[in-house]
Amino acid sequence: MASFARFLLIATSLATILFINPSAAKSSRPLVTYADINTICSKTEDQPFCFRVLTNQTFRPYETDLLGLAKIPINLALTGAFYIKRDIPPLLKQAKNYKEREAYTLCTQNYNDAYDTVRKAIRFRVKGDYRGLRVAALSGGEEAKACGVRVAQFNPSSPLLQKNGELKNYFNIIWVISNRLIE
Repeated sequence: MASFARFLLIATSLATILFINPSAAKSSRPLVTYADINTICSKTEDQPFCFRVLTNQTFRPYETDLLGLAKIPINLALTGAFYIKRDIPPLLKQAKNYKEREAYTLCTQNYNDAYDTVRKAIRFRVKGDYRGLRVAALSGGEEAKACGVRVAQFNPSSPLLQKNGELKNYFNIIWVISNRLIE
């Protein structure tokens, strides 16, 4: 009788712990290593940029798993898209001709879409929908690329191009990490 009561107490305690903290029931993922970052960055379009982002000690990349690593470029993409969206209206007002205004107007739409895409990527990452995350990364990268092509046609020295390139690189890193998560 005493052993049954002890068993019941242990089983109830374990069930309570797993109910309150369901992550305790999941198997833990291994922490990211330098080799993981090297593999990820070797598959990106701008490897030095990727290394600067993923090895930045401010973000503590070696203290997280692959899913946590994806959070770094996602958060940077969210911030980047927000600031680029904010920077386009003044450029639109300074536009010298119709083509330039049209390009910035279309970039505004691209960046509204890119910002929404990053927000979706956050939800996909949290839900564990890595295929959705991959699609979001690809879509966001295409939005950034479309804006960059338009702006480069009339102003190849625009400060928007550098920010645009960085955002495209963040999406590229997210895409590569999402491919690793799917494996």
